Amino acid sequence: MDDNLDDWDKKRKGYLSVAIICFIIGAYLFISVHSDSYVIKSSDLKTIENLIASDKPKFEEITGKHGRKWIEFKCIENKSTFKIADFDYRCVNDDEVINEINFGDTISIQILKDDIENFDTEATCEIHSLVKNKKEYIDIECRNKKENKDSENVYIILFSVTIMTGGVYCFTKKPKFFDEVDPRVPIWIIIIVLFFVLH
Repeated sequence: MDDNLDDWDKKRKGYLSVAIICFIIGAYLFISVHSDSYVIKSSDLKTIENLIASDKPKFEEITGKHGRKWIEFKCIENKSTFKIADFDYRCVNDDEVINEINFGDTISIQILKDDIENFDTEATCEIHSLVKNKKEYIDIECRNKKENKDSENVYIILFSVTIMTGGVYCFTKKPKFFDEVDPRVPIWIIIIVLFFVLH
């Protein structure tokens, strides 16, 4: 009996650790979302005009567990590879960018002021605006909303995990129900349901 209690106490401490970690990460994301730290503002951006495309933009993709996709292009007399990255890509019509931007077209872009050292270097330079003939191809407001929404969904799930694992920790004696069903099973089921509901 004492061995069972010791085993349960060890498991409770594990659930407490998970609850604390999820709460800390969730609180960080909560504060970040509500302080708009994921939002890109116009004051954060530097506009660079009169660039001339040296080729059509290309769609690139890496598949697999850590898959990602992006659009990239280069400009004449500029060393940078300009990139529309994952988080902006979701709010971009890639067909329009690839089919409507051609060699010799004059465009303007915006990059983060913090990334200005990457401009006209061998480095990749992420852009947050792409304009040709007064047409904007990147919807920064859409990007901001999606980025905040993703982080919001994550902290909701993390707080839910905190409540569930914290609830398991509160049982000083192991409930008989847990002899039949491992607590991790209903927790994972709820996490999966939340994931699909929030997305």
